[in-house]
Amino acid sequence: MPFKEGDMVLIEYSVFIKETGELVETTSETVAKLHKKYREGEAYEPEAVVIGEGRFVEGFEEALKNAEVGRECEVDVPPEKAYGPRDRSKVKTFSRRVFIRNNIIPEVGKEVTINNVTGRIIAVEGGRVVVDFNHPLAGKTLKFKFKVLKKIEDVIEKVKYFIKRRLKKINIDAINVTKDDERKAIIIELPKEYRLADGIQIVKYLVSRDVIKWVPEVNEVVFTEKFTKEEFTGESGEQPEKAA
Repeated sequence: MPFKEGDMVLIEYSVFIKETGELVETTSETVAKLHKKYREGEAYEPEAVVIGEGRFVEGFEEALKNAEVGRECEVDVPPEKAYGPRDRSKVKTFSRRVFIRNNIIPEVGKEVTINNVTGRIIAVEGGRVVVDFNHPLAGKTLKFKFKVLKKIEDVIEKVKYFIKRRLKKINIDAINVTKDDERKAIIIELPKEYRLADGIQIVKYLVSRDVIKWVPEVNEVVFTEKFTKEEFTGESGEQPEKAA
């Protein structure tokens, strides 16, 4: 097999429901627009994935293991290797009053959470509301069209792509990553605009976990921040006025 578990590859892909041809997900802005699924502000670009990580459904991961770099591929993934068969027991009927008490107007297609389980309303019939707790793609055969652009082997490049997966809109070239071979450590400095970004501490934790798990050359991940005099004084060297 061209790839083994733990290899990181850069891929572009589109996922369709085979029976209807409906687009589910894509890394291509062109494909998204063609199928009228384009979302403003979405980052449409190739994605890095670790073989065996479980980020995608089983059938697609199997196809990735056997793919060749640069070759356009297509594979149909049955429900058993995607989101499972549809389970009738996961379709439940509730009184409309349950939703009204929680200030929810029951409407077909609305996503709701009941007893910590999320489902979709599929019918509103008088005083009854039917909720489907199956995954939306359960029972569907999925068609994956994809291409492996390259295998990522450089340690610093791997780290940058682990960051990119968590911060979709970050410029990968603006991430400063260095190695300390003696400590088997990676030192990361993010662009300054991310210092106070929402959830940045969680991002740092998840990136560190992924790097240590999937990059055997690394035992330690260090995030650093650098502040310069110019940031606080401006180019003139004068102290800025205090806020009122």
